[in-house]
Amino acid sequence: MMSIGEKEISRLRRLLPPRIASHTPRRIAVVAISEKEAARLNARFRKISRPANVLSFRYGDEYGEILVCRAVIRRDAVLQKHTFRFQMTWMVLHGILHLAGMHHEKSLQWERRVETIEKEVLSCLFP
Repeated sequence: MMSIGEKEISRLRRLLPPRIASHTPRRIAVVAISEKEAARLNARFRKISRPANVLSFRYGDEYGEILVCRAVIRRDAVLQKHTFRFQMTWMVLHGILHLAGMHHEKSLQWERRVETIEKEVLSCLFP
């Protein structure tokens, strides 16, 4: 089982463009949740009736949480032919970008920007 701690969060943050990294909360926690909880929260906050792989919540400038559902991420990894480590790292990175205010749901331009940053950061970690 892979654990994402402060060291990994710091490493991901250092690989982000400085302007984006500066918009992340000072402290970020990654919390594993069950599939049932991921479905409940996804329905409540996103009005989507399936478990989310990752959800991000920002509580001001000081603190943010990234909730990850290992079961969904594991299934996604298999479907996309990625390792669990790669998929988990990608989802945490995705959560960090949301905490920085980058929301791919806003427009195709935002979606492309998020994808570009994710590819650049992941290529540094998984050459």
